[in-house]
Amino acid sequence: MPSLNYQLESRSRIGNQLFYALVVLQVAISVGSLLGSHSLRSVESTVLEDRAALTSYRVQLDGLQTQMEGAHASSTGLETQRASATTLGSSLQALAESAPAGFATNSSATARHAEAFRQLATRPVVDTMWIADYDQELSEAAQSLEHARVKTNAAEAEFLIQTQRIHRIRLWIERMDTATPLLLLSTILCMTWLKREMRLQVVHRMKIEVELRQERSSLENRIEERTAELQSEVKERMRVEQLNRGRNQVLEMLARDEPTEEIFRVLVEVLARHRSTWACALHLLEDGTLHLKASTDVPDKLVRNLQQLSAGMASVPELEALSQSKALILDDLAADRKPWTELLRANGIQSLWSAPFFGPDKSPLGTLTIYALLRYPPSPADLELLETHSQMAAMVLERCRLQDELRRHAYHDSMTSLPNRLLGQERLSTAIRRAKRNGESIAVLWIDLNKFKQINDVHGHAAGDSVLRQVADRLLKRLRDSDTVARMGGDEFMVVLEDIPGRADAQMVAETLLDTLKLPVAFQDLQLSISASIGIALFPDDGDSADSLERNADLAMYEAKFGNYGTRTFSSVLNQALIDRRELEQEMASALEHGGYELHYQPQCDQNGRVAAFEALLRFTHPTLGVVPPSRLVPIAEESQMIISLGTWVLREACRHNRQWQLEGYPPVRVAVNISSMQFAREDFADSVAKVLEETGLAPEFLELELTESVVVKDFTESTRQLQRLKRLGVSIAIDDFGTGYSSLNYLHRLPIDRLKIDRSFIQVLSAPNSTLPILEAIIAMAKNMELGVVGEGVETDEQRAMLCLKGCDLLQGFLYSRPVSADRAKFLLQAGPLYESMLREDALAVAAV
Repeated sequence: MPSLNYQLESRSRIGNQLFYALVVLQVAISVGSLLGSHSLRSVESTVLEDRAALTSYRVQLDGLQTQMEGAHASSTGLETQRASATTLGSSLQALAESAPAGFATNSSATARHAEAFRQLATRPVVDTMWIADYDQELSEAAQSLEHARVKTNAAEAEFLIQTQRIHRIRLWIERMDTATPLLLLSTILCMTWLKREMRLQVVHRMKIEVELRQERSSLENRIEERTAELQSEVKERMRVEQLNRGRNQVLEMLARDEPTEEIFRVLVEVLARHRSTWACALHLLEDGTLHLKASTDVPDKLVRNLQQLSAGMASVPELEALSQSKALILDDLAADRKPWTELLRANGIQSLWSAPFFGPDKSPLGTLTIYALLRYPPSPADLELLETHSQMAAMVLERCRLQDELRRHAYHDSMTSLPNRLLGQERLSTAIRRAKRNGESIAVLWIDLNKFKQINDVHGHAAGDSVLRQVADRLLKRLRDSDTVARMGGDEFMVVLEDIPGRADAQMVAETLLDTLKLPVAFQDLQLSISASIGIALFPDDGDSADSLERNADLAMYEAKFGNYGTRTFSSVLNQALIDRRELEQEMASALEHGGYELHYQPQCDQNGRVAAFEALLRFTHPTLGVVPPSRLVPIAEESQMIISLGTWVLREACRHNRQWQLEGYPPVRVAVNISSMQFAREDFADSVAKVLEETGLAPEFLELELTESVVVKDFTESTRQLQRLKRLGVSIAIDDFGTGYSSLNYLHRLPIDRLKIDRSFIQVLSAPNSTLPILEAIIAMAKNMELGVVGEGVETDEQRAMLCLKGCDLLQGFLYSRPVSADRAKFLLQAGPLYESMLREDALAVAAV
C-alpha cells in the first residue's frame, strides 16, 4: 500500500507538472518561443529542486538506518539503549519534518515512531516490558524506513521520466503550430493514469485557454477594424485639412486683392490634387458664352474644341449643367451618345462631373468640371468636394463683385454715377502730368447751381436729386469722351477739358454748358427753373497743381455768382477780390456767433408826421472795413446759406426791442422786418415766426413782415399757402419795392396782404420831366380799391411828402423824417412829436440824437 500511495501521489504531481508545462506552452504560442522556453526552464528548475530535496531525504534515511543498526548492537546496555532511544526519536522527528512532497504517509509513520522512542526514553529502565517494547519499536521503524527507501527509488525513476518528457516538450515548442494545443488536449485526455478530478481540471484549464485564444483573436480583429476606421478617419481629416488649406489660401488671396484669374487657378489646382486621375476646369458664363478661366491637366486641344462648340451654341456638358441648374454626372462616357462625348473620349476622358454655380440672385455664373481618366461613379465625398469648390468659385465672384462695387462707391457719386471728388482730383492730376509731357493746356470749369437749396426746401429732396441727375446727363452729353465730369459735392461740379487751345475756347465751352443748364428741369408735373455759375481756370497760367486749379476755378465761380456774370475766368485781380470776400464771409459768421450785429430802425410816419411804425435794418461794422452796406452784406449771407440763421436773429431781435419799448411805457407801434426768399421758402417759416413771438412776448399785430413781389410770385400757389399760415398768426404782410416786378398785378388781388410799399425809384422822380406821378397815382388808387395800406419809401423832400399826402399815401418813410437810428434812440422818436419839413432839420436831427 505505501508503494501504491506513493505512486498515485507521484502521478498526480507529475500530472500537475505536465499541466503547468502545457499552460506555459500555450503562453509560448501567444507571446513567442522565447517566452515559452523561459517558462519550460522554470518547470525544469522546479523538477530539479524537488529531486534535490528527494536526494537529501534519502541521505538522511540511509544515515538513520545505519544508526538503528547500531542501536541493535548495543542493546545489552540499558543506559546506552535509553540514550539511543532519545537519539532515534530526535532523528526520526527530523526525518519526518524533512520529507518531500508526496511522502506524507511516510512522514506520518516516521513521526509516530519518533514519538514512541521519546516515550521509551522517559520510561524507567526497571520496567520489564521496556526492552521488549524497545526492540519491537526498533523493528517497526526499520520496516518503515525500508518502505521509504523503496518509495524514494520509485520517485527517482519518475524524475527520470519527467526529465525525458521535459526534453520532448522543448522539442515540441521548437516545432509547434496552431494545431498543437488540440493535439495536447487529446493526449492529456487519453492519459488514463491521471485521476478523474485531474483530467477535469486539465480540461477546464484548457477550455479557459481556448476561450482566451478566441477572445484574443476577436480582440485582434476589433483592433484591425478600429485601425482601419482610424486610418479612414485620418484620411478624411487629411482631406478636410487639405480642403481648409485650399479654402484659406483662396481667402487669403481674396484679402490681398489678388487677380481673379490667379485665384481661380489655385482653386482648380486644390481640387485636382485630391485625385491623380482628375483634370479640372472652371468656366464663366459671359454674354451667353462659356469662357475658360482656369484649368489644370486639361489638354489644350480639348479646351479649344469645347470653346469652339460653345461659341457655336452647340451643346457642351457645362452648358447642360447650367441649363439644368444642377450637377451633371456622367459615370461612363462610352454609354453616352452626345456629340461631345467622342471628343472627350478621344482625349482620354472616361467620366465627367460638372457642377454649376450661381450668384445671390440665382443668376448663372459658370461651372466647375472634373474630367476623370477612369470610369467610375463619384462617391458622396467626391460630389461634396465638387459642390464645395463650385460654391467657393461663386464666393470668389461675389467677393470680387462686392469689391468692384465698393471701389465704384469709393470713386463715384451714388446720386449721379459721376466720378466723385476723389476720382475727379485723381483724374485732374493725371491730366496735368500728361499735359506737362505733351506741352498742352488744361481748362478746369467749376460749376455751381444757383439757388439749388431753394429747390430742396420748396419741392423736397426728391426734386433736388432729380435736378442733379439731369444736370449730370446734360454735362456728359455736351462734352467729349476724353473730358472728365465729376461731382465735387452738393450742387458743385468740376469739368476737366484736356488739350484746350486757350481761354477763348474754354469760355466757349463754358457758355455752351451754361445755355444747356438754363433749360427747365422736368420733375413730375413741374418745370423747375435752374441756372448755374461757372468759374474757369487754365493750366499752366492759373495754376500748376490740381489744388491750385480747383481753388482758382472755385474763386472765379464765386465771382460769377455774386456778380451775376454767368461765367468768369480767373485773374489775379479777381483772386484778391474773392479772397477779400471770403474773409468778409468768415467775419460775418464770427459776428453772428459772438453778437457782432445790431439793428437800426427807420420810422414810418403818418401824414401828420407822427411815428406809426419802424422798419428794422441790419447793420454790421467790420473791424477794418467799417460799416458794411446791406447791398454787400445780404448777397454774401445768401450765398453762404447764412441768411437763414441771420434772418432768424433779426426777427427775434426786432420783436424783443419792440416788446421792451412797450414794457418801458412807450406807445405801441408795428416793427417791419425784411424776409429773404430763402427764409420764406422754408416750410417751417410760419412755425419759426410763432416761436419768436412766443419767446419775446410780442403781440402778433405789432409785427409786420416785408416781402419783395419777386419772392411772392415765384411760386404763387405755395406763396399763397405760406402767407395764409402767417396771416393766421395775426401778423401783417407788406409787399416791399412794389412796382419793380413784372407779373405782380396778375395775382395781387388774390394775395392775403395788408400794405404796399412804393419803391423809392418812383418817388425820387416825381418832379422830373418824365414824372412817375401817373404810375404813383395808379398804385395808390389800386391799393385803396383793394383796401390796402400804402407806404412811400425814400421821401427826402417836402415836395415829395406833400405830393404823397395829396394823393392819399398812408405812411411816409425817408431821410426827411429820420435816418435809421439805434434801438436806444428809436424809442425816443415815439415821444418826439410830429416829424416833417415844417420843423427845422436841425431840430429833427437833435431829436434823433437824444
